[in-house]
Amino acid sequence: MAIPDYRLHRGNYRIRRQRGQLWGSARWRNSLVIPVSEVLDRFQEYHPDLEPPSSSLQAEVALVLNRDTGEHDPSILFIQRAASPNDPWSGQMAFPGGRREPSDLEAGDAACRETWEEIGLKLRPTDSVGRLGDLRGRHGGRSADLVISCFVYLVDTTPTLRPNHEVSEVVQIPLSRLLDPNLRTSVQYEAAGRTRFPGIFLSKGDERVIWGLTYRFLIRFFSLFGHPLPPG
Repeated sequence: MAIPDYRLHRGNYRIRRQRGQLWGSARWRNSLVIPVSEVLDRFQEYHPDLEPPSSSLQAEVALVLNRDTGEHDPSILFIQRAASPNDPWSGQMAFPGGRREPSDLEAGDAACRETWEEIGLKLRPTDSVGRLGDLRGRHGGRSADLVISCFVYLVDTTPTLRPNHEVSEVVQIPLSRLLDPNLRTSVQYEAAGRTRFPGIFLSKGDERVIWGLTYRFLIRFFSLFGHPLPPG
């Protein structure tokens, strides 16, 4: 079960194209490279802001980095929710994850369990890199009684993945592409008086957009490396 940020019903939002500055030089592309070694170094010294234990509902997601694209530019794994008229998050991009269950005894257990159930990827304790600061979910643009924790993992390769009925596709995007200003866009959606939220196209010519909760965690991730994204 993925945990997107908003209760979106199909047709309630639309994507607004945003013309980015065309930075195509090798020098610019190299400035966006975040090697695996830097990821490991930053998380060793990073102390995330965590929500105190409370009666709030809790959920966990997994930000999975994959070395398959190279040590110099690892990729992040995303899922696309399966299309369903009964799913308010139908078709949305997200990290694998879901609500904590009583059987999830340790921090990160739910993220690992849901990743296995949703896409068939077994995350091991040795894959753990760290975690980002917690976020609160939003309902209608307002803070909800749901705390979401994001755990970061690094894998050497991904085996043949097996998406379950909740997932239509698994995509992996290099970090440098997620930072490409030409792929930035905005999503129009009415929420608590706000109508426009930033997002990132998956690639040139691909209309799917990363936004909402997943985008907010990307803000926290990239800020560790001096690459601020527009606030979400």
